[in-house]
Amino acid sequence: MTESNGTTGQVPPPEGGQAPEVAPRRKRAFRPEIQGLRAFAVLLVAIYHIWFGRVSGGVDVFLMISAFLMTLSFTGKIERGVRIGWTELTKYWFHVFKRIMPLVAIIVAGSLVLTRLFVSPDRWLSIMHEAFSVTFYYENWFSIVNAVDYYASDSGAASPLRHFWSLSIQGQIFIMWPLLFALGSLLVRKMGTKVRPVLATIFAVVFVASFAFSVYYTYSNQTAAYFNTFARLWEFAMGSLAAIVLPWIRVRTGVAAILNWVGLLAILTCGALLDVEGQFPGFIALWPTLAASFIIICGQSTTKWGADRLLKWKPLVWLGSNSYGLYLVHWPLLVFYLTITGREKAGFFSGVVLLALSIGLAYVLTKLVDTPIRKWKWAETKRWRAGVVILGCIALGVGSVLAWQARIAYVTHKIEANADKNNPGAEILDPDYTYKGDDNPGLLPTALTRSNDFAEVNGLGQQCDKDKDFKKDMHGLSGGECYRVVKQDHPSKHVVAVGNSHTEQWMTALKQKAQDDNWDLTFVRHPGCFFTSTQDNWFSGACQEWLPQAEDAIQDWHPDNLVIQSTFSSYDGAAEGIREGTEDQVRKWTSEGVGVIGIRDNARFAQSHTECENKNSFEDCTFPHATAGTEDPTSAWRTEIPGYGSLDMDDLVCPDGACPPAVGNIYTYIDDNHLTATYVRSMQKFFDQRYDDAAQVSEDAMAQAGGQPS
Repeated sequence: MTESNGTTGQVPPPEGGQAPEVAPRRKRAFRPEIQGLRAFAVLLVAIYHIWFGRVSGGVDVFLMISAFLMTLSFTGKIERGVRIGWTELTKYWFHVFKRIMPLVAIIVAGSLVLTRLFVSPDRWLSIMHEAFSVTFYYENWFSIVNAVDYYASDSGAASPLRHFWSLSIQGQIFIMWPLLFALGSLLVRKMGTKVRPVLATIFAVVFVASFAFSVYYTYSNQTAAYFNTFARLWEFAMGSLAAIVLPWIRVRTGVAAILNWVGLLAILTCGALLDVEGQFPGFIALWPTLAASFIIICGQSTTKWGADRLLKWKPLVWLGSNSYGLYLVHWPLLVFYLTITGREKAGFFSGVVLLALSIGLAYVLTKLVDTPIRKWKWAETKRWRAGVVILGCIALGVGSVLAWQARIAYVTHKIEANADKNNPGAEILDPDYTYKGDDNPGLLPTALTRSNDFAEVNGLGQQCDKDKDFKKDMHGLSGGECYRVVKQDHPSKHVVAVGNSHTEQWMTALKQKAQDDNWDLTFVRHPGCFFTSTQDNWFSGACQEWLPQAEDAIQDWHPDNLVIQSTFSSYDGAAEGIREGTEDQVRKWTSEGVGVIGIRDNARFAQSHTECENKNSFEDCTFPHATAGTEDPTSAWRTEIPGYGSLDMDDLVCPDGACPPAVGNIYTYIDDNHLTATYVRSMQKFFDQRYDDAAQVSEDAMAQAGGQPS
């Protein structure tokens, strides 16, 4: 996106003598067409982001140009006999990061402030972590680890820092590439060979190795390959090779003019004609990088109709001087605009305003921050002075995160310290309970941790296959599909819970009850699968494979109680029913002497409470639902199926016929269908009573039917 001087030019041809080759230093001529190419590329990036929600290929042009400029500088130094050792390396590193980090720090700090004001709290932690990765130039690896979808259709739901992935790769190259030049400098001195053939060999090797890896990795894991540094090295290597061979290539005027147009049109049409989202950065990324090579190598034609005349247009060249700032600011402005307005894409007029505002802000930042720091002689004369600037930028970026985290920690501690008094949760629904807390206390879990407040986070125990005392056949279940939640030396009962996340959310209460009542508690799970029938799990081969494995394992264990999800509330929040195969499972296990406890499904909604709260008042986010105020559909099974007991907690989740975002100052839901572990914990007293009632009904009915629980 940027380089140390922002200009480029021809360098002297190799002199032909042996090292050390000392060529007279020439002032590098300004090539306005390359500055215009920068502007052209960043405009494409912004336009595609704002109006089309697509990737243009312009970033690939940026990456190549940055390597081209760097290579011109280092190649010239080596040709003049400058030794690229530790002194030159550190001098370059301090210089370039002093140059590029101030705007990064400002954008990071500004984005954090706007995140606090306009972004849902459940996304704060992720954005704060990403701010660290941006400041230390590993955001692309952060994106890979966190499985970021760079092509998500809703840009308003994206991180305002997501575009820093390319700058992180560029920063890594600014560290790696000088080391390759140092290697080239060493080889030239030791072998007495010419500079450019040595450097050309080094970067050709990098190009071939990276290109092969990029093609392979893009095919096998394109989403991760898009952010992978090693899958992008060849684009930088191409820029370096273009700079190295530049003096050896002469292109006729007419041919140069044609190739300039070919290159410009190829860059312009890349995002429209190619599947950039699904195929980059494999071999298909040769399209924009080769196109940029045509323009760089052909240079300025003397014709009146060459494309370089368009690239030398003064407004475009001016924009090229501000292109770094434009790239930095356009994406956060777009994300925050879409977040505030609730849109997925910008309209034509709003997009024009966003683009104009981005250009204006980029100009201000360049004029007031970037240019003064670049020309600041005090910071250039000593490396430690440049280091002070770099540390100041790190302090601004990281300090913004730490200050915010400290504030959150203080508020959280204050809320949690008074939780017993202020946050009763479901306890407040007890007719005998009298609230004596503060009038306006904070809610738990805190908004920051709400989206992660699930049973698994609080611990599901040890995986069955890692428990040495669990000497039972797993029947093909993997470690993550079976947990020893509670194990006792002399258990009074063995209980097995089975199902998906809607069974898992009750493990917070089941675990506590098992500990209190001296149970062994095992949990068999598979996300998204139903403990019903293979036909009911038609949508997933993995679920159809898991179901009989779970049945065989439970058959061997023969627990006293089997806890299942008994009903299913529809994803749109409009209905509740019993899934095919549920009744057959209940009859199967009860007939074998296993008491079955069916927990009624909780309400699901088309929209999460969090999304509603972001757009409406808290009071407007109490949702109606089919389960609220209605009887459990399986309650009749209590008498029809001896050994079955139903457990209904929905009146505590949706009291008074509707489902509020919080009860007793505790959030009820983490998303549109899962309960917070904190609220489940607040229901413990009610859960224990109702579980005991259901288990008693199960045992009494089974005894009357002539059977006994094992």
